[in-house]
Amino acid sequence: MIKNLNILIFISLISTCVFPNRVVSGTVIDCKTNLPIPGAEIIISKSQLNQKPKLTDFDGYFELDISDTTKEIFICYPKYKELKIAISDNNNLGEITLLKRGCKK
Repeated sequence: MIKNLNILIFISLISTCVFPNRVVSGTVIDCKTNLPIPGAEIIISKSQLNQKPKLTDFDGYFELDISDTTKEIFICYPKYKELKIAISDNNNLGEITLLKRGCKK
C-alpha cells in the first residue's frame, strides 16, 4: 500500500516538472457597452488549427491552462477585431476589451 502511494507521488511530481502549466484568466468585454461577451474564443496558438478553442462563459470570464512557454493568446468573436494578448508573469489578465467598428481605443 505504501509502495503504491510512493509511486503515485513520484508520478505526480514528474508530471508537474515535465509539463509545467499555469492558469491564466480574464474577462472579455465589449468596447461600447462594457458588458461581458459570452462565447468569445480564446486560442493559444494559431498554428494549431485543429485545437478546440476555449470559450468565455455567460459573464465573459475564462480560465485557460497554458504552458510556461506560451507567450501570447488570441481572442476572437464575430464582428470584432481579433486581439492578440501577450502573456507575462501575471496570471490574471483582468478585463480585456474587444474592439469593433465605431470604438476608439
